[in-house]
Amino acid sequence: MQIIQKLTVVSNPTRVFEVGTEIDSHEVIEIKQVGSEYEDHVHSEYVVLDEDGHMIASVENAPVIVDYKQIAEHDNEK
Repeated sequence: MQIIQKLTVVSNPTRVFEVGTEIDSHEVIEIKQVGSEYEDHVHSEYVVLDEDGHMIASVENAPVIVDYKQIAEHDNEK
């Protein structure tokens, strides 16, 4: 399974959100892609969440570089 580890927003100035870092005293715990595909266009959106599940930032329809991290999945079935 792959998760988003780092999101770089290509803008001026460039903004970087990375899991495990702190932004305004909130630790980045998760970065999720929540965009939607429509028949005639795509709405690109990423949300950056803190340890309480609150949104730190939302990035919409911006050029981004996404770095993924491979994580191991444990199968609990016997």
